[in-house]
Amino acid sequence: MKFICEAEDLKAAVAIVAHGTSAKSLNPILEGIKIIAEKDTVTFLATDLEIYLRKTIRADVKQDGAAVLPGKLFGEYIAKVSGNQIIFTSTDTTAVIEHGEGNDGKFSCLPVTEYPDLVNLATKPTLAIKSGDLKEIITKALPFTAMDNARPVLRGALFEINADSNTLTAVALDGFRLAKIEKPLIRPTGNSKIIIPLRALEEMRRMIIDEKEEINLVVENKFVQIAVGSTTLASRLIDGDFVNYKQIIPHEFNGSVVVETAPLLAAVGRAGLLTGSNKINVLTLSTANKCLEINANNDLGKINERVAANLDGQDIKIAFNAKYLFDALNTITDPFVKLAYTAPLAPCVITSAKGGDYLFLVLPVRLG
Repeated sequence: MKFICEAEDLKAAVAIVAHGTSAKSLNPILEGIKIIAEKDTVTFLATDLEIYLRKTIRADVKQDGAAVLPGKLFGEYIAKVSGNQIIFTSTDTTAVIEHGEGNDGKFSCLPVTEYPDLVNLATKPTLAIKSGDLKEIITKALPFTAMDNARPVLRGALFEINADSNTLTAVALDGFRLAKIEKPLIRPTGNSKIIIPLRALEEMRRMIIDEKEEINLVVENKFVQIAVGSTTLASRLIDGDFVNYKQIIPHEFNGSVVVETAPLLAAVGRAGLLTGSNKINVLTLSTANKCLEINANNDLGKINERVAANLDGQDIKIAFNAKYLFDALNTITDPFVKLAYTAPLAPCVITSAKGGDYLFLVLPVRLG
């Protein structure tokens, strides 16, 4: 195999697919990046058998062929090369990367025949959605997805596709907090429910650059696939039944406060600095005198913050894990936020003050 390509194109392609390699695998081939050159394109592939990443670039292909290189070493080397063009040449056992006169790297190749087959799904999309809406869904859902939980279904986000209402509802929860986001679809093809793993969601968000284009998702054979430009991601879905989230979200409240988002986020962030040294990681919110007071204290000190608030209903004093509250507020772009509550130990629901298409639920912690 031999091809000549722009150095920046090669760097970008390898950086993208490197996320699909397996860092520590019993099968060394999964730590590799497969390269296929044919006609006037070069395709880069990586998989850990859970996600599959594919990126194609234009190149001057002198000889068709394929090779598999150690992913980590290859990626780190390519990121550091200089020059405008790269000449890539490989045999069955060795690959040579030339980047300027007298500058080259030689790498041992892994067996091409041992590399897993690609996942190729049907081209008919299950849904089409505005890329900016999909990116917002993922951004709001990610902090609420369980990182390490005994229930595998919580390690991803539920996507409910409703052709009747032409909407996509995404839900993520980890047992202590919940995020629910609803966005319109451009084109659904039916009703379905899927659970997309956390890692796949992270890769999807990374792929979306232009937030105005249309994104198609293909769901088939327990896989989901998304293509953005010349980059394609396929991911195995999480099998199982998601939590009945509708039973968790309260609909009646004893009180609420409307607060300007930016000052509240800043106040929670400052108070959270103190809770970072406290294993309990707790701060309290209390309503009084048209203000929302935020307090945190431990053996190292005490922080008191006050933000102007519009109170409706009963006053309350309620405690939260500082990080959980910050994560919810940090994804909100609306200028004013509403916190609705019923009791000190009942779930608090956070939404935009003007309504909107998302809500966050955070469970309080017991004081004292």
